Amino acid sequence: MILIIPVVLHEQTRRTVLGLVNTYPVSAVINKLQQASTPSNDAACLRALGKRDVRFRRQRDFSEPKGCKVKSAVRLSSAGQVQFDNAPLLTCTMAMQLARFSEDELQSAARDVLGTTVKRVRHIGTYNCRSMRQFKGVLSQHAFANAIDVSAFELSNGDVINVARDWRTKGAKAQFLRRISSDACNAFHVAVSPDGDANHFNHLHWDMGPYRSCR
Repeated sequence: MILIIPVVLHEQTRRTVLGLVNTYPVSAVINKLQQASTPSNDAACLRALGKRDVRFRRQRDFSEPKGCKVKSAVRLSSAGQVQFDNAPLLTCTMAMQLARFSEDELQSAARDVLGTTVKRVRHIGTYNCRSMRQFKGVLSQHAFANAIDVSAFELSNGDVINVARDWRTKGAKAQFLRRISSDACNAFHVAVSPDGDANHFNHLHWDMGPYRSCR
């Protein structure tokens, strides 16, 4: 019985929090705070990004009726030797962190674990005007172009590491993915792996939102 009580209490607490956050006006307040956390003018970040070994192009600001807003965003094509599929749309802050992470931790992990480097990062989405899956009334960081869902890594030796296929296997590919997932917890505000929940079975979610979580 001693072992069961904490589990029951945790589940009750989780359900209570989910119910509270999903109700109006709590969800509306959280969305306003998220909108306010995105800089309205990130000129300093854009200048700093331009000084790095990156390729990007500036994007116009825009918003949607649901409350989704994109400000100071760029299309990031590459960082150092790493190419990004489909030039993901990202806030400057998120693009800067992704560039740093890709040039440093990502390449270090590839060299240490696999004896090669990363040539390309594949993703399955950045901007998407939607709510969080577990909090239906709260906008996702994807709604601000402040997140990316990474699905695979193409290596310089021609190999491809796929999150859905390789995360739960044994060997160097899984070791690489788990090291990257761990390093991402320090590089980004939120980092979610396939161990986090069933929604992330095929990708690594990274974002620069106003809260912190590592799963």
